[in-house]
Amino acid sequence: MRKRIASVLPFVLFAAAFQAGGQSAPDNTVDLSQLVAGEKWAIFNRKVSAAEDGDRGGVHMDEKPGQGLAWLPSLQIGDATIEIDLKGRNTPGRSFVGLAFHGKDAAHYEAVYLRPFNFRADTEEGRSRSVQYVQVPSHEWRRLRTEHPGEYEAAIVPPPAPDGWVKLRLDLEGPTVRVYINGASEPTLVVDRIGSHDSGWIGLWVGDNSDGSFANLKITSK
Repeated sequence: MRKRIASVLPFVLFAAAFQAGGQSAPDNTVDLSQLVAGEKWAIFNRKVSAAEDGDRGGVHMDEKPGQGLAWLPSLQIGDATIEIDLKGRNTPGRSFVGLAFHGKDAAHYEAVYLRPFNFRADTEEGRSRSVQYVQVPSHEWRRLRTEHPGEYEAAIVPPPAPDGWVKLRLDLEGPTVRVYINGASEPTLVVDRIGSHDSGWIGLWVGDNSDGSFANLKITSK
């Protein structure tokens, strides 16, 4: 089933999801301006606005209690590479930014996210919690840290600037998720997925009481 999904994406779903204003974006690049315009995206528990930072145009999701999502319901992804530039804040306990994938609705999905305030933490324990994999709702960070310490989170070496842009890349292949940071040749984190779905929507994600900025979302189906 996964091969069939992958074969139709470049021709049908990418074309449907990435067009805006009568112009086509590159085949694997998502036009985030549609998110600001309220087109094609579903938004949960956040407001989204345009964000300009130098030559990096993107979107900003505001800060609220609870997790926030913006996803493409019509774009069902199986095995794929997903890339995004994102930026959080160096504010302990209030900056969680990442990507959700293989989602079914606002309460069921997997995600990989960053804790920028831990990138250069004073302790090794803090730095070891810089990047996190979760499966919502059954396996979020607290349960995973308790039952599988050190398995679903990791430090980033070298550590990025906590207040700067970070390039996050996820390689989804079968049961495995590989996480790459800032173009590194070796993954920062490799985990076996807990989720049971072979495909689903992808989206932008922020955590409890967090905001975040996102730009340059690219999806390459395998």
